[in-house]
Amino acid sequence: MRRIPFLDPQVLTKLPPIALKALRDVEGALAGLHQSPHHGQSIEFTEHKEYSPGDEIRHIDWKLFAKSDRYYVKQFEDETNLRGYILLDASASMNYPQHPKDREQRPTKYHYAASLALAIAYLLLRQRDAIGLLAFNSKQQHYLPPKSQPSYLLPLAQAIDQPAQETTALPENLRRLAETTRRRSLLFLISDFFSDPDQIESLLKQLVHRGHDIVLFHLLDPDEVEFPFRDQTLFEDLESPTTRLQIDAQAIRPYYLQELQQFLDRIEHIAKHSGITYHRIRTDTPMIQVVRDMILRRARAKKRP
Repeated sequence: MRRIPFLDPQVLTKLPPIALKALRDVEGALAGLHQSPHHGQSIEFTEHKEYSPGDEIRHIDWKLFAKSDRYYVKQFEDETNLRGYILLDASASMNYPQHPKDREQRPTKYHYAASLALAIAYLLLRQRDAIGLLAFNSKQQHYLPPKSQPSYLLPLAQAIDQPAQETTALPENLRRLAETTRRRSLLFLISDFFSDPDQIESLLKQLVHRGHDIVLFHLLDPDEVEFPFRDQTLFEDLESPTTRLQIDAQAIRPYYLQELQQFLDRIEHIAKHSGITYHRIRTDTPMIQVVRDMILRRARAKKRP
């Protein structure tokens, strides 16, 4: 089997056998696991499609088989396949930690984000849903349209396997997605959210208003959370390398932590008050724990009346 970048086989073998479902109505092209926004009666037959391995045998139209000598299955309006998009922040701030000795202990935010993106893609492709990708920064965009073939995992990984660079451009790419994605979809946004919260809030609300189901993964390195620095320390802006500041880290620590908490609370507030699922993740958290938590949280939410 060909090795796929960022994809850990050990994570895949530990995934729970629970479907990853949309919490809102979604639109798709195949019979699947997810509630459709286009309802007649919940068991209303709409059309046929040619039988393929994995289809429910009980839905075969035997009368049509007798006429055509070919197998067709009935499709219904109550369920549809999911159309998902992964929005992956590929800006330079996701490169932290930069130093090789730090990376030996934990991955960069981008490596963690890429691994999470492919684990999600694997889950959706496993249940025959369609998944697409938008990996972005201010300089370039890698866009792949949603497809449901299992072999699509490799092209997704190849598109993700790029250097994280430039500035974030998160609002611009959310705007582009809002303008181009017409079908109701499940959107996974993976970022450190170093951008203007007001613009993010406005655009996320637009996407929710259009019926999209959104999941935010807010990635943070442990250093960003704990600020373990001491004495005089030189800090460099990864998205603007010429911007450097040497400060007394011990003296600035309480003010930094206060500002950080306000920033984190603001992003979480935006998500919760927009009806968006929010996950705050430290990159020293085992990947399997993050994926399992996402699946189980959505499964529980789906069961609520």
